[in-house]
Amino acid sequence: MKLSAVLCVIICLSFTFSLLCGVGNALEENEIILSVVLTSQTGYPGSGAVASIFLVNNSTEILTIQYVGINFDWMPSDQFLGHNLSEDPVFISSSTNHIFQSINIIVPPDATLGEHNYSVGIDGLKGTEIFSWNSQNYIFVVQDPKKQTYDDLLTQVSNKITESKNVNYESSKARSLVEQAEVEYVQALVYGNQNSWDEAVSRLNSASSYLEQADVEEQKYLEEKSSQENLLIIIGLVVVIIIAILAVFYLLRRKKDKILIQTKKNLIN
Repeated sequence: MKLSAVLCVIICLSFTFSLLCGVGNALEENEIILSVVLTSQTGYPGSGAVASIFLVNNSTEILTIQYVGINFDWMPSDQFLGHNLSEDPVFISSSTNHIFQSINIIVPPDATLGEHNYSVGIDGLKGTEIFSWNSQNYIFVVQDPKKQTYDDLLTQVSNKITESKNVNYESSKARSLVEQAEVEYVQALVYGNQNSWDEAVSRLNSASSYLEQADVEEQKYLEEKSSQENLLIIIGLVVVIIIAILAVFYLLRRKKDKILIQTKKNLIN
């Protein structure tokens, strides 16, 4: 969605919710069962998430939903990010449910770190009565961007360690480097649990470096091993050829000796 379209939706929802703030709520608390699911309950300044809203009509009337949106505490209290359905309302019969179109959310770059509240607002009609309904508060956590770097690197290093161990390096140097990488990885976990992201990332970078060196050492070892095997093959072939040549000379010599002996016998006779 383009920025202008998003702003339009926000403005429309903000205006509508503000108009309905004074409207009596025709809904009882238990007449709507709502569930909101974010792709992640944590984020980073500037990161995105997608919200899915699931609503069950627990009343005896048809609900006509005209506006649905989400308000985060970094937004004005009367401003909601969501969908204006006034021209194409959603009708939800009694005891049925509906999943609304997903809502894309962007965490502001200047959002403070820590827990933030968010809630869902819904405006519409219960039968012919106007209602404006707000959900309970939910929790969304904005985390340090350094943790994102840590999380990404942690996954990469963990996968690489597993891959390296499954390969079963033949080189003792390579195996030793993998062991050093595992030590650095464990230290990174310790610092990560302490929220010491700089030190944790440094340890993960060290682990990644050890794993790269292990790959290089294993490749060198395999190349040297291959060269040695090829050299042994060549030496073996040379030995076979030499033995074959000597055998030919030996056979020719014996044949020549037999001819000489036979010639001498013939002369004597």
